[in-house]
Amino acid sequence: MAKSAKFSLKLLVDEKKNKVVLAEAGQDFVDVLFGLLTLPMGTIARLLENHQKLPQVLGCYKNLNRSVSDMVIDDFETEACKSMLVSPKSSKEIHCRRLKLNIDNTPATTFYVCSKLYESDSCKVYSNFYNSRCSCGSLMSYSVQVPEDAQVLDSLGNAVDGVFVRCRSSFIVTDDLKVMLNSIDEIVKVVNGLGYPNLNELQEMLIDVGSEEVLSLLGNLFTSESALTSTFLMKQCMTRMLTLPPPPMFKTGRVEQGSGCHMKVFVGKLDRKILYAECSEDFIDSLLTFLVLPLESASSLSDDNTISGCVKICADVGIEDSLLTILVFQAIILACNSPWLCKFARRFERSLLGKGDKVVTLNPIDPKNSKSRTSMIVDSGFVKRNTKFIVSDDLLITPMNKFSTIGLLKKMQINMNDFEAQSICIYKAELINILRASLTSPSALTNGLSYFLAKEPKKET
Repeated sequence: MAKSAKFSLKLLVDEKKNKVVLAEAGQDFVDVLFGLLTLPMGTIARLLENHQKLPQVLGCYKNLNRSVSDMVIDDFETEACKSMLVSPKSSKEIHCRRLKLNIDNTPATTFYVCSKLYESDSCKVYSNFYNSRCSCGSLMSYSVQVPEDAQVLDSLGNAVDGVFVRCRSSFIVTDDLKVMLNSIDEIVKVVNGLGYPNLNELQEMLIDVGSEEVLSLLGNLFTSESALTSTFLMKQCMTRMLTLPPPPMFKTGRVEQGSGCHMKVFVGKLDRKILYAECSEDFIDSLLTFLVLPLESASSLSDDNTISGCVKICADVGIEDSLLTILVFQAIILACNSPWLCKFARRFERSLLGKGDKVVTLNPIDPKNSKSRTSMIVDSGFVKRNTKFIVSDDLLITPMNKFSTIGLLKKMQINMNDFEAQSICIYKAELINILRASLTSPSALTNGLSYFLAKEPKKET
């Protein structure tokens, strides 16, 4: 749909308090809200940066985007690794394109196959990234058309039933973006719950919602507990940062499954803030995974409380349970008519095939894997193995082979005796703490790893 599209939203406003009590919305607005939850965090950071240049909103994610952009192809396992981080794909991309108002301008997913598709069984694969390496060693550069309904696991919505909303009703949306079906009972509960005995003190306001308003609303998810009020009545409040809740304390002797990420952090002795961290590729792969996480997944992994409770509007968007095994490409199996390449789909009815036709199954290839295996399981990282990196507190990443440590120390202008090195090993719980901190704080490492930094500074002797 056109980005210039607009739709109406009716607000119930307490003019004395300059506060939105609730909104009465149609399918279009609620569909857009649900669509925001499917956007990858890297895409959200890019959209907000281009929208109003707000360094306070998702600053850590903007630094991750900048880091990926500044690194060269040789820093990554494959060319596709950089591509999927620069332009992360939403798993609901096709659905979002059918929204009345779609703010995501990420290029549409393309499907590529090897030119030897019909010559070898090992070439019966596809990739969503140009020039991925086929199992035969050739580059996959031949583009094929795949119908939209073949690219999704569920049915696509329509103009009548909505895209994500399959209910022909209007909706009530609270100031903190809780969504419910419109009914007299629900309105009474919301209004009474806020201390209003009736609607006499409240005024109706009809507004037009376009892409600018949706982008402002998206930014307010991270900065306000009253997203509708901040967006439509007090836009200047968008830059207010929320207080980060303290990370959970870990029990001594906890047992972690799998290997952790070993790293060395350099900590100020007085303020206990992390200046920089030196780490290997495993920690960097985990940080870069933040960029491909959908907003709903990031919110769920961080227990929802970090993003002010505003992202509780949809509970049925699936997430991957493990932070380190997020699928970053669509693992769908396609079939095609051989030998004519006339149609690609999820499946064919054999009774409809022409004489001499047969069905050829195409499996997705892992574009992150330089060895071109045809596995749907992502078992390789984004960046080159055996590489050391330096990471700032606000998640700016630089490969050590392109970094001057001497230059950094001079730039910091800090006394060598004012900081100390500390070796730590972090697991999934710590990664989630860093994720939580990165959503609302410019000090993601310090706040996310504060448990390790809580000890008293060493006394000088």
